[in-house]
Amino acid sequence: MLASSLELAADGGWDAVQMREVAARSDVAIGTLYRYFPSKENLLVSVMLQQIRDLSERISARPPSATESAACVEEVLARANKALQSTPEATKAMIKALVSGNTDVALVVEMVRDEMRGLLAFAYAGDGAVSDDDMLRIDLLSDIWLATLVGWICGTEEAGEVQARLAEAVGSLFA
Repeated sequence: MLASSLELAADGGWDAVQMREVAARSDVAIGTLYRYFPSKENLLVSVMLQQIRDLSERISARPPSATESAACVEEVLARANKALQSTPEATKAMIKALVSGNTDVALVVEMVRDEMRGLLAFAYAGDGAVSDDDMLRIDLLSDIWLATLVGWICGTEEAGEVQARLAEAVGSLFA
């Protein structure tokens, strides 16, 4: 169901992700789809969660090559941005769902936040401890990342500007 949703979103964005079409492509009953994903927003945020988990697996298999913590964080964000920008329509749909304010999405939004937080903490400290101050920096960086992605999908930021702004933020927060 997640793969079908991602394909539909990549091909046609938000409007292309119709619950009936997702169910048909996934060869499941519409009721089964709604049992797991009560709304389109929930479904698309779940796709985003899976994308972050996939990125986490790729990072584990091929950790950042940088030696400094801040540079590792920047590299992980660059890899995330490259993946997101490779499917702009899907990314637009996932971000729209993430910020929808739909209350049935809250748990999955929290999972997305926690997964990204863990990924950035790993990039920063490896298997080492992360201080409360470092976690605050990671949380602030995550907020900046989301804001730049929203700017990108709205057309107020160019794709290349997203990483440049994040590099500035990493430099400021982790200097």
